[in-house]
Amino acid sequence: MTMALKSVLITGCSAGGIGSALVEAFQKQNMLVFATARDPYKMSHLKEIPNVKLLTLEPTSVTSVRAAVDIVAAQTGGTLDYLVNNAGQTIIMPTLDFDIETAKGMYEINVWGMVRVTQAFAPLVIEAKGTIANINSIGTHVNTPWMGEFTKPTPVAVAMLNDALGLYAGSKAAANAITETLRLEMAPFDVKVVNIVTGAISTNILSNGVNFELPRTSRYKNIEKEISARARGEDGTPRMEPSLFAEKVVGDILRGAKRHIWRGGYASIVRYTSYWFPFSLAVSEARSCSIACMGDLLMATRNTCLSKELA
Repeated sequence: MTMALKSVLITGCSAGGIGSALVEAFQKQNMLVFATARDPYKMSHLKEIPNVKLLTLEPTSVTSVRAAVDIVAAQTGGTLDYLVNNAGQTIIMPTLDFDIETAKGMYEINVWGMVRVTQAFAPLVIEAKGTIANINSIGTHVNTPWMGEFTKPTPVAVAMLNDALGLYAGSKAAANAITETLRLEMAPFDVKVVNIVTGAISTNILSNGVNFELPRTSRYKNIEKEISARARGEDGTPRMEPSLFAEKVVGDILRGAKRHIWRGGYASIVRYTSYWFPFSLAVSEARSCSIACMGDLLMATRNTCLSKELA
C-alpha cells in the first residue's frame, strides 16, 4: 500500500518571491505542494515540477478561497498537513504621505487575507493535526523609517535596518499579534502555529519601488532619493537569497518548530538587540552614536549573525 504524501498549501507563489522558493523546498522533501497565486500565469515556472499543483487563490476573495479549499480537500481526502500564509504586499511610503485607500488594500492582503485563508483551511489542518506557518517580518520588532537622516550609518543604525516601514510594519504587527493568539487557540486541536519572523530577502516584493515618487506636497522631498532607494531595495541592506531562506525555513518547520522561526538578513541581530536592549536606548544611539561600547558590541554581534544567516 502506497503511503499518501504529506501536503502543504502556500499562498503567494509568484516567480521571484519567497513563496516560489518555498514550493521548491517543500517539494524536495517529497511532499504534495499546492502552490497558489492570484494569477496562475505568474507560477508557470513551477508547472513541470512533480507533485506540485497550481491553484488560483485570491486571499481577498471569499469565493476564490472557498474554491481552493474544495480542490485541496478533494485531492487529500479532507486534510492539509501544512498551511503557509505567505501572500503579502510591501509598499514604501512615509505615513504622512500614504494614500489611505492604498493602505487599506495592503492591509486587506496582509491581515484579512491571512485570516480569511486560515479560517477556510483550518478544518483541513485540524483534521491532519498539522501546522500553520505565517510569514511575518522583523519590522514588527524594530520599526525604522526610510533610509533617511534617522539611519545614518552608525553602528546601531546599521544593525537595525529591516525591510519594514510605517504602515507596512503596522500590517505585519497586526498579523504577528493574530498569529501569537492563534497559537493558543489552536493548541487544543493539536495544531502548531509558527510565526516566521522574516528578515531581508532578495525578492521582488517591493512593488512600488521602480516608479517611486513622493507627493508634490510631501515634507520629505529633500530626502526623496534616499526613500526611493529604500523602495527599490537598493539601500545596501544584506539580503538572503530566497532559496536559502526557504531551505532553512522548511527544515525548521519539518523538524517541528512550535513558536518562532527567525530567518533572513538581519533577523538574528534584530532578535538579539530587541531582546537585550530597550528600543528607546537603541534609537538614542542611532541618532548620536554616543555609547561607543554598545555600538561596538552590536556591530560584533551583527557581523557574527550576518555571516551565519547569509552563508
